[in-house]
Amino acid sequence: MIRISCCFLYLYVEKNLVIISTKDKPIWQIILAALFYTIAIFLIISFFYFFQYTSLEDLISDITSLLFTVLIFVFGGVSFSQKRTMFFDLEKNKFKDQFSIGSFKIGKWQDLPPLNYISVLGIDSKYSFSINLWYDRNKHINIFTIFGREKAFKTAFKIADQLNIKLLDATKRNNYNYLDMDELKKKYKG
Repeated sequence: MIRISCCFLYLYVEKNLVIISTKDKPIWQIILAALFYTIAIFLIISFFYFFQYTSLEDLISDITSLLFTVLIFVFGGVSFSQKRTMFFDLEKNKFKDQFSIGSFKIGKWQDLPPLNYISVLGIDSKYSFSINLWYDRNKHINIFTIFGREKAFKTAFKIADQLNIKLLDATKRNNYNYLDMDELKKKYKG
């Protein structure tokens, strides 16, 4: 098993299984997520405990306010506790994009089409880069968005190297070129 840590991602390789995962959240984010979830639960419990029914209009107004406030705290908790993991089973030609919050996991295995290449695409600024796996000429799977050009290329190279595909530099509009993998091996592995 090979384990490579790069930027905010972990890349695991075991025989024909490639796993790309975001790193575990720092303890301060876990504490903040727990606080958000606790506040959401407290709001729901206190609503039903202290609620006094006066009219239908008050009920609708109170429930609407409660739902809006609870959703804010739940989404805050989710943003501080979610983890994304991508699995590529090269033997079975399957992949899974999985999101997890604690022990709750969402994601299903799908057929993995033959991959053409991986690209690093510059997004709306010179700091934000999207890493995509391309197949069927113009279809893609978004892997991650990374801040920092060097981090994006290092991550994309490590994924391309493990999946044995080409790496395309698409950071400059209408000036795309494939990068020399041997040169990148010297730069990022040496």
